[in-house]
Amino acid sequence: MNKHLQSVREFREHFGFPAGEGHLSDMAIVLRQAWLMEGGKQVFLSIKQGDMTVILAKLTGLAYLALNAVAMQGAEVHLQPVTWRHEASILSLVRLIGDRINACLSGRSEDYSALYGACAQLSGGFLNADFDKSFGLFHQHQMETVTVRGQGVEDRSEVEWNRLPDLSDCLYE
Repeated sequence: MNKHLQSVREFREHFGFPAGEGHLSDMAIVLRQAWLMEGGKQVFLSIKQGDMTVILAKLTGLAYLALNAVAMQGAEVHLQPVTWRHEASILSLVRLIGDRINACLSGRSEDYSALYGACAQLSGGFLNADFDKSFGLFHQHQMETVTVRGQGVEDRSEVEWNRLPDLSDCLYE
């Protein structure tokens, strides 16, 4: 099992998020899509800002959201090679993320896995960062700071964009 997915499953169990439901309902897909679109927006705004540490935190958060959808289905991560070229334009990166988020409308774990994989690859290839380390620190931050529990937890996003960890130690020099 993917160790990042295992961490997300631990998070979901610890905070009482629904686990292993199988196929997502249409309304669950709609809600999750809204959260992914917000996550994409956060990544794009951080790219505009230009702070590599913030970009890494937002990309890692988006990957965390994608893996939560995989965990909700009780599925495994299906990693596929990501083809992305910088093409001397930041728009190629925006297009990749936007396309992967859009594909998640299918509700299939393969598409959520592809978004997770794209975030992981961009963290290493675009930001020159240690994605494994950033994911571990992000997960630790989630376990220590998330406060959602109880009734209505399934209607709350797993990532709070205004409370993200400092991942500066994950960037290579």
